[in-house]
Amino acid sequence: MTYTITDITELIRHHLVLSVDNDAIADSNLAQLMSEIERMITSPHRDEPIYWTACENCGAWVSSELFGPEGAGECDDGGFRCTSCRFGEED
Repeated sequence: MTYTITDITELIRHHLVLSVDNDAIADSNLAQLMSEIERMITSPHRDEPIYWTACENCGAWVSSELFGPEGAGECDDGGFRCTSCRFGEED
């Protein structure tokens, strides 16, 4: 039998949230579930912390997952410029 995400969500809600006596236990159940699900992520960078940074020129926000392997986009002073701002000046 195949379950949809909605079906699974309802099962989680019933078994981990509604079936317990207080919110602290429900929160603990959900935290444990999220931890287990996080271990299933297949992203190659899952062991590295993800952070967000803003472009110093235009303010666009970029996830560290999008940085190149040699730190593409990072400036010598430790700041960051997005691709549009870095290469837009060459036009």
